[in-house]
Amino acid sequence: MAISGVMNQRGTWVTAMVAIASFYVVFAIQTGGSLEIVVHTGLAAGFVALAIIGARTSSWILVAALLGHGVFDVFAGSVIANPAPGWWGPFCLGIDVVLALALGAMLWRGRTLD
Repeated sequence: MAISGVMNQRGTWVTAMVAIASFYVVFAIQTGGSLEIVVHTGLAAGFVALAIIGARTSSWILVAALLGHGVFDVFAGSVIANPAPGWWGPFCLGIDVVLALALGAMLWRGRTLD
């Protein structure tokens, strides 16, 4: 994002959050469990809603959504059926935290999103 010059664009962060939330739906579709598809689609819709709300109100909500998804990655398998491969949770946690910290640092320094 930094190399391409789109880090200051609000839509970039919303798109990243939507993509991150969608992966569990894809994994649920691959496993073929209808209930898992419905549950993970609902969870993804919640994160998408947070991204949209964050884009329209406060970019700090995007930071919270990214961190929240990281926490979800840690606990998903112990609370609900987790269709993702075993390595996915720790990997996605790392991505979520790095993105949340990057956006949080930008906002803390007073940079705003376009």
